[in-house]
Amino acid sequence: MKNRRFFWQIFPAAILIIIISFAAAGWYGTRMVQSFHYSEMRKDIQDRSILLRPHVNLLLRDNIRGLQDFCRTIGRAASTRITVINGDGTVLADSNENPAQMDNHGKRPEIVQAFSGTTGSSLRFSKTLQQNMLYVAIPLIQQAPEKGVLRLSVSVATLDTVLAVIHKKIMYGIFCIGLVAAALSYYLARRISRPLEEMRRGAERMVSGETDQPILIKASSVPREMAELSHALNHMAGQLNSRIRIISQQRNELEAVFGSMNDGVLALAHDHRIIRMNRAAAELFHVDHKAVQGVAFEGVLRNRVLQKFLNDSLCIDDALARDLCLIENGQQVNLRCHAHPLQDGENTKMGSLVVINDLTRINQLENIRQSFVANVSHELKTPITAIRGYVETLLDGAIDDAGAAVNFLGIIHKQAVRLDAIVDDLLTLARIEDTTENNAMELREEEIKSILETAVQTCSVSAQQKNITFTLRCIPENLKARLNRPMVEQAVINLLTNAVTYSPEDSTVSLSAEIVERENGEKNLCLQVQDEGPGIASEHQKRIFERFYRCDKARSREHGGTGLGLAIVKHIAESHNGTVELQSTLGEGSLFTLILPAP
Repeated sequence: MKNRRFFWQIFPAAILIIIISFAAAGWYGTRMVQSFHYSEMRKDIQDRSILLRPHVNLLLRDNIRGLQDFCRTIGRAASTRITVINGDGTVLADSNENPAQMDNHGKRPEIVQAFSGTTGSSLRFSKTLQQNMLYVAIPLIQQAPEKGVLRLSVSVATLDTVLAVIHKKIMYGIFCIGLVAAALSYYLARRISRPLEEMRRGAERMVSGETDQPILIKASSVPREMAELSHALNHMAGQLNSRIRIISQQRNELEAVFGSMNDGVLALAHDHRIIRMNRAAAELFHVDHKAVQGVAFEGVLRNRVLQKFLNDSLCIDDALARDLCLIENGQQVNLRCHAHPLQDGENTKMGSLVVINDLTRINQLENIRQSFVANVSHELKTPITAIRGYVETLLDGAIDDAGAAVNFLGIIHKQAVRLDAIVDDLLTLARIEDTTENNAMELREEEIKSILETAVQTCSVSAQQKNITFTLRCIPENLKARLNRPMVEQAVINLLTNAVTYSPEDSTVSLSAEIVERENGEKNLCLQVQDEGPGIASEHQKRIFERFYRCDKARSREHGGTGLGLAIVKHIAESHNGTVELQSTLGEGSLFTLILPAP
């Protein structure tokens, strides 16, 4: 059976009870009125019969022929049918019909009762008169009832009409009272069901999480049980709200800790489903940490080496540690994985908790450190070895040869200058990194053209030695930007020095500055240096900004470079939240672009 609302269970039932009750009351009242009137009518006819009985007995004894006329005369005058029946049931006289043509009345119910000595009565349809009649019969002789019967009958059509009118009035009154009762029932049903509806809506709000909205019910307008129920629900909502806040706070704290971890964390169930994955693990494997929940790890992590480790972690009950080397998107990824049994509140193993440390960056930095130490050692050792060798040669007697001594001292001076340049560049790099890490770099609004002119002036001497011409273009002329002037000057000087060093004689080096809108819609300040040098091969372009990296080491040393100039440019760009880019083709020169945030 379909569940219905409480109101529709109370109100229709109340209406049905009212209808049945009033219908029964109306039927009973009508029957009582009808019975009362029939009883009074019966008594009245009986009294008439008793009054007529002496006259009928007198006529039967003295003038039986005048009995018919008497009955007809009296019956018409009293609007009553009078019938005299003999002891054998034959009709002796009748006020309405010819006695000789009438049937034997000995079997009529009222006659049978009168023959037994009591007053008989019957209400039935008369075929003779074609209407309902009330018959009352009494014995002509009380001591000898079998001698004959006097019967009087009266039409009840008028009484039926009166009773029908009374019945209609009763039904009309019942209908009006029923409407009032129905309205009262509706009001009472709504009064009872409305608080329940409000409590239901309040419970639904609790289910949806709105536990801070109490159920407002006037205690004076509802039964005490409902008021107590609403109070209990509000108390329960308050308790739930408090517990939910505590649980939410704890969950948020756990989520914050879980999501802020730099190491990847992966929780697995026995059936290989991923229970939880934090952001670090999701970024490591390039997946959505929310979308993978409930998915088997075989469908998310496709690397077989990692799958084997995760499967082993679920099969054993002890901690497991292993270093893995994976290939992701064509790049080598070094991972250190630790797996621990994941237990529930009853210390039953429910899966495995895997912590993943990405050692790729650390290994890269270690390689860079080792390479840097090796390069620095090599770069420093070269001039030191030369200086030591020539000093020892001088000490061995070459100092007495004036020409050789001057030549050797010139070489020693050149190597000392180179050593000083390397140390200066290393100190410059260290200073830039320290300034960037400590956020100590001071930015001011500077004119870009002034910076470019200063850099050109600084490099003009070396350019004149090779008859190299500088062209400068700044759009607009008054272009300004917030930057650290000494650092940006240093970067532009390094780019110009690099261009002059590798450009052929009688060539041109172009220097420009303008605001450029990038493909992503951002606007940047672009400082460009373009030369007409030999260009840089594509295999060297990705590493050209590394420290001490040289495309042609012999040629670089010949030009006296330290191998740190472009690395300094890269760090200066990064300290300004910018980048440096290179576009170069062998035999066609190179274009270096220093990209800084737009003013």
